[in-house]
Amino acid sequence: MKLKLTITLLLLQSLLFCQERQTNQDDKKYSYEVDIGLGTYYQFTTFGFSPLNSIKIPEQLPRRINEPDVRDTWNLNSNQVTDNPFFHGSYFFKLGARFQFGKILKVTGAINAEQRGFSDGVFSKRTRNFYPYLNAVLSDTLGKFQYLFQMGDFRNFKLYEGLTFYNLETQSWIFKLKFGDFYFKHAGIADLLIGIGLGIDDVYDYSFGIEDFAINKDSSFVINLKSGYSNNRGFTSRGFWNFSTSLKYKDQFSFYAQVSTIDDNSNAFLVGFKTKNTFANKINLKSSIEYRGYDSNFNLLFSNVVYYRDPNLGPSFTNSRNNVFIPLDYYERNFSQWALFTEYQNVDINGLNIRTEVDYNFFKNLYFRFGLDLNWLISNDETFLYPFYLTSIGIKPHEEIEISLQLTNKVMNFDKNFPTFYASIRPYFIIRLYKPLRFIQENDSNHLSNFYSF
Repeated sequence: MKLKLTITLLLLQSLLFCQERQTNQDDKKYSYEVDIGLGTYYQFTTFGFSPLNSIKIPEQLPRRINEPDVRDTWNLNSNQVTDNPFFHGSYFFKLGARFQFGKILKVTGAINAEQRGFSDGVFSKRTRNFYPYLNAVLSDTLGKFQYLFQMGDFRNFKLYEGLTFYNLETQSWIFKLKFGDFYFKHAGIADLLIGIGLGIDDVYDYSFGIEDFAINKDSSFVINLKSGYSNNRGFTSRGFWNFSTSLKYKDQFSFYAQVSTIDDNSNAFLVGFKTKNTFANKINLKSSIEYRGYDSNFNLLFSNVVYYRDPNLGPSFTNSRNNVFIPLDYYERNFSQWALFTEYQNVDINGLNIRTEVDYNFFKNLYFRFGLDLNWLISNDETFLYPFYLTSIGIKPHEEIEISLQLTNKVMNFDKNFPTFYASIRPYFIIRLYKPLRFIQENDSNHLSNFYSF
């Protein structure tokens, strides 16, 4: 009996030692993955005709008539869309790598190259663009606590449920400490003044609450409750309190809401619903509806002038960069963002956004896509609709690569204080090849708690 017990203890000790050794070896492991992203765009009406269609502009905020600064800078006297790289053929290429150091550190980096118009020569400096991407994530456990620290470049950044800070490109940091279902998070944004016209130098946000709390046995329903304070530094120096909640069912739908307040007389709110479903393994449907409102005092001073073209030159495709620029693949993003509403200074402004996208894989790798992105801006003086639409037929030679011919009225807008789009009255064709850089997509979705983006 003693011999058996001794042998058993020795075996157990050996197993524990081996496990500890393996764990230590895993901690020292180093691995990496490489991926590419690429895209080409050529936008045209019909061959041989000018692409400078007329665009829809709100009368309350006319870009050309009652804004002398914008009109005189770009010599704009009509409602025609301005020239941009898509009308001349353009492409981007991304080379990225993700490095895993042990179990707790992950670093993602990429080099991005753009050709912003084929009509200016092969080696033109005016239409070539290079920029980096870097994002690092450190995450581990400390006793019963989980912690995460993430820092670097972020795409599609969002805080809370997306009433103010959402659909943003930022350089940010996040520190998160979690104990069971409870969490504390500190998030910072380095600039919303030079890169985008929100009138904020830096943001320091502090929040706490309950995250992904299961309310049934199989955890199919989870609830989130968040509250916190956004300290907005700069010449505005106006912070606001935030309260948000969401109810999610698996990866199929989500209800969410947020309220933010600066004082008793300055408030904003958001309510929304998102869903996605697959039918017969051929039809993919994604839909969302959001209603948001900001009173006149809430958005006060959250706006400033930013030029994405050199203001000393005309609005042509060769002038699509300034000290800041809009990347070409921003075209894949949604229209709605906070800066769209902060343009309405000293005005109560509400917005209704309805988005839907249907993909039908009708034969092998061939697909048909239809999408709507409807944005109503509602004020006391005007209700204006930005009606973006898309029809597309294409092929997927690989699950991540799309080659398609599109018909849409969505046009890049480089003339604004924030990255956005024009809604053309007449449609455009686009010849498009697109593959996202997978690592950047995963960084956005895994660590920023986006339900999904489309």
